[in-house]
Amino acid sequence: MTNTSRPAVVINADDLGSSPAVNQAIVACLERGLTTSATIMANMPAFADACATIREHGLADRIGIHLNLTEGPPLTEPIRSCPRLCRPSGELGVAHGPLWRLGRDEASAIETELAAQIDAVLASGITPSHFDSHHHVHTQWPVSTIVMRLAGRYEVSAIRLTRNCGPNPRLPARIYKRAFNSRLARASLAPSRHFGSAADAATLVRFDGPVEVMVHPSLDVEGRVVDVTPGARPLEEVAAYWRSIGRPMSYRELGRLAT
Repeated sequence: MTNTSRPAVVINADDLGSSPAVNQAIVACLERGLTTSATIMANMPAFADACATIREHGLADRIGIHLNLTEGPPLTEPIRSCPRLCRPSGELGVAHGPLWRLGRDEASAIETELAAQIDAVLASGITPSHFDSHHHVHTQWPVSTIVMRLAGRYEVSAIRLTRNCGPNPRLPARIYKRAFNSRLARASLAPSRHFGSAADAATLVRFDGPVEVMVHPSLDVEGRVVDVTPGARPLEEVAAYWRSIGRPMSYRELGRLAT
């Protein structure tokens, strides 16, 4: 297989900014070539540490935003008054189940919160290459409408697909996934064609476009970098596998390739 015929693959590390240990693990993975991109959470306790570390190591061009509506304190006030979006404690807490409709106040509060998260990343000196989200909340249809609008406003050209490889879901889920991913593709916001965890993506036998592999690096009790995604293999094995069959690249590089 020639190099140009091998699939482009983005190995993205989620949850940058969630803790100093996660920050340290993700930076190590980026520098060692075990991952090619990462996404940062602007409302989490180690966000400032993550931004400083990313700038120090010259990795800002590999960073997207892990939009967050499910954990941690919000950056804005309106969302706190929406019971479906915040817990009584004031922490973000959008339900993981189907969210088919949003009230006008809810939609406005979500857009205000996500825009504040994006603005915080930009203010740190990082221009995001792509959007994804914590617990995949951007794949909720009404939330995706907001995220797509923000992508246009902030000139971000890539949004993560919903998972479309790995175990075969039931028919309604397959129909929804196909519709969601087609929606992103029609809006020219889907430079990747396959998305899943390392275990999901390893099941692919045919490639009709670039692949995004999701990992969650952290440090174990002995200080070793591990992937805490359920069913994960060692990151060294994941990176070696994709180097053997694909062309690892960042989301920004993937965007230039698509252009």
